[in-house]
Amino acid sequence: MDKIGDLPGYGTVWFYKDGIANILSLNNVKKKYSVSYDSTAYDCFEVHKAGNTKHVFKPSKDGLFYSCVNNDAVLVITVENKTNKYTVREYSNAKKVCDLQNIIGRPSTQDLI
Repeated sequence: MDKIGDLPGYGTVWFYKDGIANILSLNNVKKKYSVSYDSTAYDCFEVHKAGNTKHVFKPSKDGLFYSCVNNDAVLVITVENKTNKYTVREYSNAKKVCDLQNIIGRPSTQDLI
């Protein structure tokens, strides 16, 4: 993945244009919004947003919770277009940090920045 997008109301996300899905961390979502889950009545996660609106995530037949969105992500930065602003060493070090972050899954991109 070499693109970073802005998901309105959520913030920065990694974006893969050839993918069919982008994954949000429940841990990060609950830092910004109230999240409720009822396993008996609705079997869905509800993300409560401003103005009494909510976004519902329902389980697929395989058990992965999902929500259909209509191209809400807006591309803001491509790493490819930014490489000429940095030295080879700076770019190489940044790539190593991103690779390590992807392997160990932490810290969050926001904390890393």
